[in-house]
Amino acid sequence: MRTFTELPKKLAVTRPGGSGRPGGTRRSSPRRSLRRSPALAGWLSVAPALLIIVGFTFYPMVQSMLLSTDRWNLLGPKTFVGAENYRTILAAGTFRESLLNTLVFTVMTLVGTYVLALATAMAANRELASARFVRTITVLPAVIPMVVAGLIWKWLYEPDHGLVNTLFGLVGVDGARWLFDNHLALPAVALVSVWKEFGIYALILLGGLQRIPDEIYEAATIDRASPWRQFRSITLPMLRPATAAVFLLLLFNSFKVFDQVWVMTEGGPGNATLTVVTFIYTRLLTDVGVASAASVVLFVILLAITVIRLKFTSREDS
Repeated sequence: MRTFTELPKKLAVTRPGGSGRPGGTRRSSPRRSLRRSPALAGWLSVAPALLIIVGFTFYPMVQSMLLSTDRWNLLGPKTFVGAENYRTILAAGTFRESLLNTLVFTVMTLVGTYVLALATAMAANRELASARFVRTITVLPAVIPMVVAGLIWKWLYEPDHGLVNTLFGLVGVDGARWLFDNHLALPAVALVSVWKEFGIYALILLGGLQRIPDEIYEAATIDRASPWRQFRSITLPMLRPATAAVFLLLLFNSFKVFDQVWVMTEGGPGNATLTVVTFIYTRLLTDVGVASAASVVLFVILLAITVIRLKFTSREDS
């Protein structure tokens, strides 16, 4: 004779869809839920990166835009002034001078770095025994931190005992006060950036050169095209994507230059090497609103450069 305690077990076994539990229900594990919803698994995988981006990029950006409408010295209460900070920086000669210095610095580093990087990439692209040595030696400056590189070159530029003036003295040329001259300080700092970064951009251009088929150069040689003709008609046009990437990176890095300027000159002599980021740093302790307004202007400039570059890229692709 069957007892009432045996009936639930029998029902659990005989009920359709049963899994050994009363009512045939089945508990889903978290791992099984992730398998059934790929979208949830994707969001969970990128959640740490999104939190970092929101916390360290978007949140400071929004806060900077909000602070650009206030007057605040980090101690007293905030005072809302609207667009007064923007009118202040656009009318002030110091900010416009820093913007002009940044533009000049960008042009010098852009031209100098690209020319040196392209020459290095073409030398490293040849099938010579010295090509590997060229590739190695050009990347070494990029390993050095920018602050350390600035300190090294500050000693090299030293007027009395620096290596640069010593070398000039060996050939009978009087040295200069590189970092203390209003006309030489900015080119001297730009030279440090060129020396420090050209190796990385040379590797980018080298990758673009290696993607050009050798058959094109062989056909041009058969047609008796000179090396200059091959460089102008084959190398430069087919190197355009790598060149665009190098130019965009150089523009961003040049507009955000700060480390070497602050270590070597602190924006001096006078305001000869004062850049936009250096201006923001010096005004941050006295007026956060003005510094935030300057950072917003810098963000707009970089955003405009990005939009223009994307438009040119879409035209080239089409």
